[in-house]
Amino acid sequence: MAQVVLIDALNLIRRLYAVQERPYLPLTEQVADGTRAQIIQNTATMLRQALQRLLKELNPSHALMVFDGTASLWRKQLYPLYKANRKPMPVILAEAMPTLRQCVSALGIHNIQQDDSEADDVIASVARTVVQHGMQATIVSTDKGYLPLLADQLHIYDPFSRQFQTADSVKQKFGVTPAQLVRYWSLVGDSTNNIPGVSGIGPKGAHDLLALGATLTDALEHPDCHKKLKEKILAEKEQIKLFMQLLTLRTDIQLGLNLQDMRVQTAGATA
Repeated sequence: MAQVVLIDALNLIRRLYAVQERPYLPLTEQVADGTRAQIIQNTATMLRQALQRLLKELNPSHALMVFDGTASLWRKQLYPLYKANRKPMPVILAEAMPTLRQCVSALGIHNIQQDDSEADDVIASVARTVVQHGMQATIVSTDKGYLPLLADQLHIYDPFSRQFQTADSVKQKFGVTPAQLVRYWSLVGDSTNNIPGVSGIGPKGAHDLLALGATLTDALEHPDCHKKLKEKILAEKEQIKLFMQLLTLRTDIQLGLNLQDMRVQTAGATA
């Protein structure tokens, strides 16, 4: 069976770059040209090493590294505050992108950037297609937004802790199943994406509610649903629907890729 690895490019690269940038903060953009070149070179070296390790650890037959598009706006159009708390990409890292993408290609890993799509949605779409065709997909990322996708044939791997995420680890950390995560974050909020959640509902209230039914509708109709909790949910029903839409990854993006496009080249697999 084909083993397809899908790598969230910027999730990996930004953390590797942060190590190189840290000694020069807070004025990184004012460093000398030679220092800028050294930061980029060091980041490229770390990326090459990280990808070689991933190829060895996961031993994929196919791999795809996905970069965020520059014009993915649909979530911001629905909710202008979406990710408004995110810092922009550092200038030096933006300059390094062509060099870093060359490193990826040199290792035999196909990489893409869909201008009108976030990497998360592209990866989720490819992963769904892979699983539907009876193959195993592994998403490489520390982004918790992928966790609702966990399934028997869809794994999530943290490249820094070198551990696979599991339904048990999700339950231990968030107190709900992977299938309930989007509802949970819509209720309690998700600071990563600047989603405030429902006023007055914390983890305990969300856990109590979600324990009553598979969906919010089922939970609200349960006879044990507390009246005040139900009133809070109903008062912000439309906002919760919006938050769930924002936090649900798309799985319908068409890329025009086939499996052969993602096959790991021999040079990359043995580097």
